[in-house]
Amino acid sequence: MKTKINKLFLCSIVLAQLSCAQNNDRTKDLPFDDLTWNVQNNEGISQPMDTMVYDGKKALHLPKGHNAHLKNLKFKNFEVEFDFIGFSMPGLGFRGQDKDNHELIYFRKIASGKEDALQYIPIFNSSLPWQLYNYPQYESSAVFAEKKMASFPLAIEDQFEQGPIGDGLRYEMEKKGVNYSPKAQLYFINEDIRAIDDMEQLTAGLFRKTPTNWELWNPLVWTHGKIVVVGDRASVYVEDMEVPKMTVNLKRDSESGDISLRSQFYDAFYANVSVKDLKDTVLATEKDDTTRLSDTYLRTWQLSPKFVKNEEEILFQLDSLKSSDATWKKIQADEDGLVNISRFVNEMNGTVALKTSIDTRSAQSVKLHFGFAKHLMIILNDIIVFSGEMDTKEKKGRVFVDDETVDLKLVKGKNEIFLVSTGDELYHQNWGLIAKLESSSEIKMD
Repeated sequence: MKTKINKLFLCSIVLAQLSCAQNNDRTKDLPFDDLTWNVQNNEGISQPMDTMVYDGKKALHLPKGHNAHLKNLKFKNFEVEFDFIGFSMPGLGFRGQDKDNHELIYFRKIASGKEDALQYIPIFNSSLPWQLYNYPQYESSAVFAEKKMASFPLAIEDQFEQGPIGDGLRYEMEKKGVNYSPKAQLYFINEDIRAIDDMEQLTAGLFRKTPTNWELWNPLVWTHGKIVVVGDRASVYVEDMEVPKMTVNLKRDSESGDISLRSQFYDAFYANVSVKDLKDTVLATEKDDTTRLSDTYLRTWQLSPKFVKNEEEILFQLDSLKSSDATWKKIQADEDGLVNISRFVNEMNGTVALKTSIDTRSAQSVKLHFGFAKHLMIILNDIIVFSGEMDTKEKKGRVFVDDETVDLKLVKGKNEIFLVSTGDELYHQNWGLIAKLESSSEIKMD
């Protein structure tokens, strides 16, 4: 299916490129100056532009949490190419409506070669819901450029201590001609990877374990990327500009908006940025019924206003919401069954309830499969049947519909079900859920 979609997308882009070849004025090189870009911090406050030569190229340096917004140009369909460096999640924002609402594609250079090296997420109300939008639809593998610096015997693992690099490890690296500043830190990523973060020198390193040694790699070298956006799809190219590494269906409305270079959790660098307007491109689409979900997904909900949850009084709180003049809003899950609550609320604080009903011709027990972030309670006919927090260790903290299962003991006739959901109030990133019933011919859902 993915190959089929990519072929369709590539055909449309070939047509677009032929059209654009006749209109070279649509391709714009974007110099790093104050007439072209506006650099902002996380609060949207303008910051001085910082350019330098990094790894042999004139580059825009974006400190952690800074973004560079393209001035006076908005795009709906476009092709953008650029070189980038970033240890943790450099990326491209596009179709931006304001600083809190845009599409985002970013690159996990630390995950080079892994299934989550690339990620797409829609940004609603400043949330960063990476746990909700996951592989295989919204994440994909890619290999980023790196430079090998040295190899060390397996025994060097004895010198690995999380925190500031110790004298023993520093001595072993210096013998190999590798030097980091006194402020460099060592982090344990997993059993086979250790990361070095050296903000003072704006550099980094990755120790990777092999069967025979530990290899030290520099991930902060230039990688060439391209992102092509047409209609409700985007394709991402890394190094190979002919075959995309990922093609995704976009979640936000396809409005024109700004383009931004983004730095999430670590400094990032960009060079050789250009954009091509594809405004005359029409993407041929073909209905693909293989993507259709089963009818057992819970898709239609009534969403409550936010409230402050009291778990001991939750049934009383729900009764109050039902009997008060509070306005419940009808919402629909995405086509893949996911409910991104950040799409419907302005700030990630408090709790909401989602309610729906299930009708059955006879009393029966049916399993509910679900995944969520970050805390969820399930209440069926005034009985709490589940309450828990997301297990962030399972599946690397991603939300999948088969993460959890609970038995619903349905009575004959109408059954009222509430999902009481609290988001990530600490980091303000993930708030959402997905749920489906096991198949039953006697069940009717709202």
